[in-house]
Amino acid sequence: MPHRIVLHVHSVNTIAWSVRTDAGEELPARLHGLAWRQLGYHHPGLPLARAVCEITAQGPVDVLILGNHGLVVGAASCEAAEALVVEVERRLVLEPRSAPPADHAALGQLRAGTEYRPPHDSLCHKLATDPHNLSIATGGSLYPDHVVFLGPALPILAEGESLAAKIAGAEAMNFPRPVAVLVPGKGAVIRNDATAGAEAMLTCLALVTSRLPLEAAVEYLSPNQEQALLNWDAERYRQQMTESR
Repeated sequence: MPHRIVLHVHSVNTIAWSVRTDAGEELPARLHGLAWRQLGYHHPGLPLARAVCEITAQGPVDVLILGNHGLVVGAASCEAAEALVVEVERRLVLEPRSAPPADHAALGQLRAGTEYRPPHDSLCHKLATDPHNLSIATGGSLYPDHVVFLGPALPILAEGESLAAKIAGAEAMNFPRPVAVLVPGKGAVIRNDATAGAEAMLTCLALVTSRLPLEAAVEYLSPNQEQALLNWDAERYRQQMTESR
């Protein structure tokens, strides 16, 4: 982008819109008066950079809504760029739905003897205690950081299933232990050794899913797109940097 200052953020309201299939119908009215464009999902790095170059070549663009990703704004100063982010988020604001509280007693029994604990942020339990959030969170991956820090989708602990047995089964098949597991109607658990990035992404997922209307259709990343992220050296490096903090 040609602007002096360019900001890229994974802002919650923008992400919630960027994963909806009806975003193209709703965004024009909300962003009227801004020089904005919407991009479909592109793999971060060179493919996304090329797509941005193509769309900015068509005319002035100050705001980019990146499909299944986030927000980019450009401005002449840091203050103007920050103000533009705030303005876009104000226009795209979505009220979160409430959810029942976690069943901490049940979660305590389920995780006993395992290397899992409750998330630091109690908001994460909304992913499991709200049926709509649960359906979205376990249906696929919504954006790149979801895949990189939490793995594709999120696993569910079925009724009567043992958490210890589920983890042992994954290890027996040479699968990595899930970063987090959702227990329908009860809450979420996360690995003891989960990074700060994984914790933040679990919170982000709860914030995003709870802002998606019940009638909204969601577009997930494809399996090929997930694998491209998981096998990308740049993301491996970023994870190492996160773990070292």
